[in-house]
Amino acid sequence: MSLVNHAGSALFRSERQEYRIIYALSFPLFLAVALISRILPSRLRPIAIERGGYFQVIGDARAAAHSVLPYAFMR
Repeated sequence: MSLVNHAGSALFRSERQEYRIIYALSFPLFLAVALISRILPSRLRPIAIERGGYFQVIGDARAAAHSVLPYAFMR
């Protein structure tokens, strides 16, 4: 006897796939905001940034995406 609910597993897989699609579509927007945040003076920045190089910009965009996108799945 299986303890795994296959209907729930399919629902979880579907939501995970939707999250990945929304993430892939919105990541360029978050990346653009992170890049603009590097250019603007500190008082006009839309998000707080830390010192770092190219990969830090991607990390900032990834962190912003992962902190905002879960709200799309709230019921």
